Amino acid sequence: MHSVDQLIRKVSRYVSFGQPVSSGSVVSQRLSDPRIPMQAYYLTLTTQNERDQYYHEIWLKKEGSFAITEAWYKESSVTRKLHQDNLSFEQLTLSIGEENANAIVMRITEIIKKSEKEDWKRFSVRA
Repeated sequence: MHSVDQLIRKVSRYVSFGQPVSSGSVVSQRLSDPRIPMQAYYLTLTTQNERDQYYHEIWLKKEGSFAITEAWYKESSVTRKLHQDNLSFEQLTLSIGEENANAIVMRITEIIKKSEKEDWKRFSVRA
């Protein structure tokens, strides 16, 4: 998975790694909410139990590893708990399945393409 490592390094130049909120309002995540102690970029979520609005969220961490949080959505609020941490892409694939892992790679690739396109536009406007 050497090419995935390259994609992770490349996308890390374009995304902002913030502190994931562990609970609070989905609309306006308050600063007073307790935070999960990691700097990460949200990638996607997978449904675990739609009836209970229980999901797993996939995060790319600043160091290049992945984390999975459990998330319970209720109306306009969310509660999160760290489920798995410091996963390599191979470990993430084992945990979420190959189809979902491929979707993560596609999302990362889309972020890179969009960011490079915006960089190109920024430079071409100066002419």
